Amino acid sequence: MNNNKALNRIVCRLWAAFGLGALALQAAAAPVVYLAGDSTVMSYGSGNAPQQGWGGRLSALFGAGVSFSNRAIGGRSSKSFVDEGRLAAIVTAIRPGDYLFVQFGHNDDYSDPRLHTDPFTTYKTYLGKYVDQARGAGAVPVLVTPMARRHIDGAGRFINDFVDRVSAIRQLAAEKQVALIDLNDKSLAFYRQIGVAATTDVFLWLAPGAYAKFPNGVHDITHFQEYGAAQLARFVSEGIEENRLGIRSLIGAVAYPAEAGLLAGAGTVRERAYAGWQGSGYVNFPRSGGSLTMSNVNGKSGGMRTLRIRFANGSASARSGQLVVNGSTSNISFRPSGGWTTWVTQDVPVALVSGTGNAISLKSTGADLANVDTLTVL
Repeated sequence: MNNNKALNRIVCRLWAAFGLGALALQAAAAPVVYLAGDSTVMSYGSGNAPQQGWGGRLSALFGAGVSFSNRAIGGRSSKSFVDEGRLAAIVTAIRPGDYLFVQFGHNDDYSDPRLHTDPFTTYKTYLGKYVDQARGAGAVPVLVTPMARRHIDGAGRFINDFVDRVSAIRQLAAEKQVALIDLNDKSLAFYRQIGVAATTDVFLWLAPGAYAKFPNGVHDITHFQEYGAAQLARFVSEGIEENRLGIRSLIGAVAYPAEAGLLAGAGTVRERAYAGWQGSGYVNFPRSGGSLTMSNVNGKSGGMRTLRIRFANGSASARSGQLVVNGSTSNISFRPSGGWTTWVTQDVPVALVSGTGNAISLKSTGADLANVDTLTVL
């Protein structure tokens, strides 16, 4: 009998240890980021190229330790997504420590009663359901304001179609003390920075015959090409850092396309003349007086980081200029790359502050500069 009791005690201890180990594994499981939204958020396959939503590009900005479940679907509003049981399906799957990012608004404006919500009443009520149910499941809700359309007035100014809805989301975020990523504000600032003409590379603005999915071309002021979706995803990652969400430490290398930056000086232009560029082109500088500035650069935890510059210098000699990082200026020289279509990289150590409060500029100062494609913070 004593031997049996001793054996039972050993078995119980083993089961207890197994149970605790399982709980530890569950607690250590990588968080899942769920996305609820409309066609501007959803993921698109290669058959829809080049169309993409920002939710289809967000995971590319992260390393290991987090996974993504994009439940966004076209044609839905904050109301219809709930009424169709799609929020309920997320809540069934979501676990403590996961995240729920929510962006609606484009379809809430329609008069169809299955979609329509009033900005300051039913819109807030439905968005509140996402917040409350995510928190009820132990997850972290994040509200995202709807990005602006390519809606331009006669004077060439961008029009914000979502003023009331953005105000309503900001109110709700304050009332419920929930994280808010203002993609509306970030997108408008981006469009204004690059200018009206350059936004045709951002939106689904295609010539006939360029893509099989769009044989007749398309001029779409709401949806995005891969490049545009990638920039919106980058802005969402900025918001993750600014809100100091737990997953911010899992953001990997962030690439900043040169053509997405602020250009200054006569002759500083976005070009595509030489093949091999990434994104939607590259920046060509004048011999002197040109500059490219990237703002809101994520320095992550701060300190010394590596800035990787992708460039082409088809001349026979090096081209030099200035690199300005948060007001600190140093000289920089770009070696010959072997041709204007031969793109190479150069790593430069830079001192950055933590978070997104960094600004990096390249300036031509008399010796021209290379053509610059991307700046990546490693």
